[in-house]
Amino acid sequence: MKKFLIAAVAVVVAAALVFAAAEKFVVDDFTGGKAQASSGGWWYTYNDVNTGGNSEVTPAPDKFVMAKSVNKFAARMQGKVGNKLGWDYVGLGVTLGENCGCPGKAEPVDLSKFTTLTLRIKGTISGGRLIVNLPYSDSKCENNKTNTLTEWADYEMALNTKLTKDWTTVKIDLRNDFKQPKWAKTIVPIEKVLQNAHNINFHFSSPDGDTVDFQVDTIEFN
Repeated sequence: MKKFLIAAVAVVVAAALVFAAAEKFVVDDFTGGKAQASSGGWWYTYNDVNTGGNSEVTPAPDKFVMAKSVNKFAARMQGKVGNKLGWDYVGLGVTLGENCGCPGKAEPVDLSKFTTLTLRIKGTISGGRLIVNLPYSDSKCENNKTNTLTEWADYEMALNTKLTKDWTTVKIDLRNDFKQPKWAKTIVPIEKVLQNAHNINFHFSSPDGDTVDFQVDTIEFN
């Protein structure tokens, strides 16, 4: 009888661990050191050059490489915004799955069962504004990109006050901390965005040539 009870408890504990694991979505644990994330998605950088700007970002767009960080790796962007657009920008991002982006099927991931986005970040900025956002776009690859469904007024949270020179863990409440900007004209419920997610961006913008050196080394939804 005692052996039976021990075995039953073991089964319950194992089932609980499996359930707990299923309730976590690891975007990237950065153990591989490759441009492809743990979830199958891909890392990238971007800047405003294609829209007439002159901002610079490293790694260069379409040439992403992972940076070394202590005993593993980190996604890192270093950049300097330009002075042509009035609010110039650079950014770092990752698609949430192998088929989430373009070229590809642009298949969305459903994040609606999660409550929190957890990040480990560090870095410096000379001014400007650094945010993490959840772009909301369609699921069609046209001209090798998806189209915004918010006119770029995506749900975001500022990271300026969270950023330090040492690694810091940031926990973001998906429904209370993320907000669309005040200038948004197309208002979309956060649940719809979470149900149709393709990627995460770390977006840095400034009107007067500021610089950024930003790293992230753990990203997961809980």
